[in-house]
Amino acid sequence: MHLSVLRRLSAASASPQKWEIFASVVLSRAPVVAPPMSEVESRFHRLQMAEEQEKSLMCNYELKTKQDEKMVARRAQLIADGKELSELDEEIGVTNAVREDDWKKAAEDLDKKFKFGEFPPKNELKSVERELQRKLVLIVKQKLGEKGYSSPWILPQMKHRDGETLRQTAERCIGELSGTDLSADISGNAPFGVFTHRYPTPISQKTGARGAKIFFYTANLSTIPTEFQVNPDDVTDYQWVNREEFWKTVPGTEYKKAAKFAFLE
Repeated sequence: MHLSVLRRLSAASASPQKWEIFASVVLSRAPVVAPPMSEVESRFHRLQMAEEQEKSLMCNYELKTKQDEKMVARRAQLIADGKELSELDEEIGVTNAVREDDWKKAAEDLDKKFKFGEFPPKNELKSVERELQRKLVLIVKQKLGEKGYSSPWILPQMKHRDGETLRQTAERCIGELSGTDLSADISGNAPFGVFTHRYPTPISQKTGARGAKIFFYTANLSTIPTEFQVNPDDVTDYQWVNREEFWKTVPGTEYKKAAKFAFLE
């Protein structure tokens, strides 16, 4: 046999054939509030509300409000005529308008105390409470076991260990990468996608593997943590991003395509 052919066969037999297995988690925070209505939806909503108001019967509160308006107008007329008001004032009592003013003041006091409606700006990408009307997904820069190394922006991933299922690897990924106790539910036992990453020659020779098979799982936060943190031993940076920000920030078109179904809203 020709010497060059023998060399190629020898090199092929010596080349690494195995693949490293990783489980990656698309950890998402579901929308918390309804998104704003479109212009068409707003017009239809206004028409519905107008029709409902026209056809519906008044409740006791609305009937009292109309009665209050008549009594207040009568009181104004009596004042203009210089007549006695004590009996009428007793009949009027506390009007709904006065009650509404008290409720409005109480609401403003509560708003100042608890800061209702104050949410992080859109550009605060580390806040899990931003963009409550959108689905957000966690992306990270990982050390991947290498000191001084920081990966590009990726979905959290963890290398599979012998003796554990892929789902267990995904659960370990969430537990080890987060710096806080997260309440998250992984969807099913099977991954929804896989991405094949071939290692460059130096990494392939170092690891003895041709590349990595990354299997994707989806997980949803059961509750929104008051303060989200990551494990600094494994993660150098993190962001909570929506679908458009994910496609803009994370490199690798094929990698993003493998995980695109997790971004359905």
